[in-house]
Amino acid sequence: MAYTDELRLAIKTAREAGSIQLKYQYRVLNVEIKQDRSPVTEVDKECEQLIRDKLLSAFPDDGFIGEETGKTAGKSNRTWMVDPLDGTRPYIRGIPTYSVLISLEDNGEYVVGVTHFPAKEESYWASKGGGAFCNNKKIHVSGTKEMPVVIGSCLGIIEKLDTEEGRKVLTLMKRWDYVYGFMDAYSYMCVASGKLDICIGLIDSPLDRASTACIIEEAGGSYSDLSGNKSINNNSFVLSNGLLHNQIVHHFK
Repeated sequence: MAYTDELRLAIKTAREAGSIQLKYQYRVLNVEIKQDRSPVTEVDKECEQLIRDKLLSAFPDDGFIGEETGKTAGKSNRTWMVDPLDGTRPYIRGIPTYSVLISLEDNGEYVVGVTHFPAKEESYWASKGGGAFCNNKKIHVSGTKEMPVVIGSCLGIIEKLDTEEGRKVLTLMKRWDYVYGFMDAYSYMCVASGKLDICIGLIDSPLDRASTACIIEEAGGSYSDLSGNKSINNNSFVLSNGLLHNQIVHHFK
């Protein structure tokens, strides 16, 4: 099945939400702190309402899960998964790695993924069987095969430093050539486009991971949790160029 209409709408809508973010990026008002201690602004909420309205207007039978508005069941077997402003902390601070994340899950598969960075004017996208792209240019993961030459990134290592998985991640990173501390979805897209070889996420949510699941596979890479389960719903998220994936999973067994 082709997802051309869905992908086209997701890209267009992500860019519209990104325009709202750019409009208010230097005058963010009414920052609230949610129960998980993460910030939320009026911009997050406005962007989610826009995305929700656009997607469900075009595909009214689909379900919707949003970072700010929660879950709405649909009549189809499809669900849109949205983080309207991933990286609210960077957004508030003026760091240009914040993004709009839109994905479509169809019967358990992530078939459309869009990650848009408005401040960088970069849009990454993929649909099942259609390849992965950044601003219309096809992207592919790296060809790195050995840990000593890996350039990678990790999200959540400070939060998980005192856990067994955190300690094992540190041990693994010591085998790499270099570790970067990029923020949020930007690290994931660096793996998909071959700039990084590995990224391990320890703290983000399924909504942060869903668009990447489609994009990384279409770019030739792999994703799983630390145990090797192909899921975005567990406590960890491993992205790689595929060539390194078995080595990563083996490290944690």
